[in-house]
Amino acid sequence: MDVTELKHQIYQLNKEEEFYKEQYEAREAGQIHAYIARQNIKEVIRRHLLIPEVKETVPPEFLDSFFFDMTDKDSIVVQKHNRYSPAILHSHTFFELVYIYDGKCSQEISGQTLHMKTGDFCVVPPGVEHSISVFDDSVVINIMLRRNTLHSMFYNFLNTPNKLSSFFLNNIYAQRANDYILFHSGMDDAIRESFIWMLWESLNKQDYYYHCIANALLLTFYLLVRNYSESVQMPLFNNRMDVQRYALIQYIQDNYRDITLSALARKFHYTNEYTSRLIKDLMGITYTEVVRTIRIERSQDFLVNTTMTVANIAEAIGYDTPEHYIRQFKKHTGLTPSAYRKQEAKNRRF
Repeated sequence: MDVTELKHQIYQLNKEEEFYKEQYEAREAGQIHAYIARQNIKEVIRRHLLIPEVKETVPPEFLDSFFFDMTDKDSIVVQKHNRYSPAILHSHTFFELVYIYDGKCSQEISGQTLHMKTGDFCVVPPGVEHSISVFDDSVVINIMLRRNTLHSMFYNFLNTPNKLSSFFLNNIYAQRANDYILFHSGMDDAIRESFIWMLWESLNKQDYYYHCIANALLLTFYLLVRNYSESVQMPLFNNRMDVQRYALIQYIQDNYRDITLSALARKFHYTNEYTSRLIKDLMGITYTEVVRTIRIERSQDFLVNTTMTVANIAEAIGYDTPEHYIRQFKKHTGLTPSAYRKQEAKNRRF
């Protein structure tokens, strides 16, 4: 199947959509209990299908394991959203990206209804309750993105100041952040082709398909922030605390190499003690843990994508000695930097 074939095939109902359309029509006709009686519930659960009236088919939260193969290093899943699937209010442990390839859909996000149309691109972060309604021939493409993927594969993007990278950072490090971000790209051919191509790669799984998807998604991010930042829609900051959180996270991210608690406190005109308490309240971890996390994740990018020595990486990310860096890296990941580099090199060969 080539991309041209896929553009026609995505409008046809797949097996899951046939299952959900029959369920939808039974519910509309008041015959849902007869429909349920015909189902093999164990098979429904095995296939990760949903019937809202059967509680055991609906997890309380969609964990990474619901969509991702936890024995696999890949942490991006691209799929067509199943039309007629029940609009169940749910949350998940990963970022969900929703792109309207053709048509329309509505999303309920934290009690707010978003009416989306062709070209709209929405990101819903972990922990936010939402539901998606698609009960016609519209085509919606979903991308599930695990949290750790953002830093391991998109570090440079996150380090480029823009509205989308700030949104991601805010939701990685803060306990309370914006519930969604929405871009309106209309009939932009480049972005439409990018999403259909990522779906094609995901379905065909040819050599290096995962890396192709990751790079296509990165390009899409840049096109969105370059051409459609003025169209961005997201909840306004609710209070002064939200503004503080946003500014603190961005400043730490930009200055992680040589930042100190005292310098951070002076920047925002706080005392050291107040800054420390504020970070713990906003992010759920201490100042030291935040800085260590950013440094280690940056070093993972160096280990995978450069030939820099461990000593040079330690210096580049702000550690005084390689030994200190190695201890902190192992504490954070369970591996030494050298072992991590070997593991990732092995993974990339398969």
